[in-house]
Amino acid sequence: MSKRKLICCALAIVATTFAAQAQNKSGDARGTTQNFFALLKSQKYAELHDFLPSQLQKQTTREQLAESLKRLDQFLTIQRMEITRVQQRGDFAVADTTIYGNLKRTMKMNGEEVKEGRVSVQQYLLKEEGRWRITTADKRSTDFFLKRNPEFKQQFQLTQPQFALKQNGKWTALGK
Repeated sequence: MSKRKLICCALAIVATTFAAQAQNKSGDARGTTQNFFALLKSQKYAELHDFLPSQLQKQTTREQLAESLKRLDQFLTIQRMEITRVQQRGDFAVADTTIYGNLKRTMKMNGEEVKEGRVSVQQYLLKEEGRWRITTADKRSTDFFLKRNPEFKQQFQLTQPQFALKQNGKWTALGK
């Protein structure tokens, strides 16, 4: 390959990387949700505080948020997340997600060992200072956000989290 082609390839890679970073900084709701999940999966709980809107950052310390999320880690090792739909209206968005994981302590249900679980949960997002912020880190954060932004409930169809366990190769909803 000629020197000129190498330079062009290198510039294309740099431009692509820069564009990806720029998109991540201004952020789209899906990308912000994926970045949040990557930190959650790697158990960097204190860093998730930076994803909260400023009002929530004032109400919830890094330590409080980390402790809240550590409770999840006691029960489940997070494996992956699917984002099925992102709805956006102005400075608000909702990302429908399903988070899959392995139970840390297997359970017996109807005589069978259950090792896998999932939760389908909506991530609420607010654009602040040109960046998407996630407000569903925990119930306290969600309640605080919805109380401060009543119009959010009117713009989107909101659902409660749904938990399920895998039994006999099929997902069985809890509480049904």
